[in-house]
Amino acid sequence: MSHAKKLLLVEDDAFTRFMMKEIITTLGVEAEYAVNGQESIDLINADPGAFGLVLMDLHMPVMSGIEATHGIRASESNPPRDVPIVAVTADVSYHDDAVVKELGMDGFAAKPVSPGRLLDLVTTYCQVA
Repeated sequence: MSHAKKLLLVEDDAFTRFMMKEIITTLGVEAEYAVNGQESIDLINADPGAFGLVLMDLHMPVMSGIEATHGIRASESNPPRDVPIVAVTADVSYHDDAVVKELGMDGFAAKPVSPGRLLDLVTTYCQVA
C-alpha cells in the first residue's frame, strides 16, 4: 500500500470539488485536482508514485472515471495496483465494493462524502501532516 502524501481529487463539479478541497485542506494533506479522467491520467503519468490516493468521480465529461481507471491500471508498472483509486459517486449502482473492484478500483465513497469518510480515506492512504 502506498503512503505518499499527495492526494488526487478528480471531480468535474466545481461546488463538490470546493467542498472536498476545504475538508482535505483541514486534514493537512497536499492535493492536486483534475476535472476529468484524462487530466487525472496526465497528472499520474507526469509524476508516477506521487499520489497516495486518487478520489475518482465516475461521471465526467471528456473521460469518465471508469475509463480513466482503466487507463491508469493499464499503465502501471507494478500490477495489480500502484495507486489506490476510490470511486466517489452518487450513483448507487456503484455503492458496492465488489462492483468497484471489478472496475479496478479499491473502494467507494458515496456523495456527498462526509468529512468522517474523507478522513478515514486520507488517514488510510496518505501521510497526514
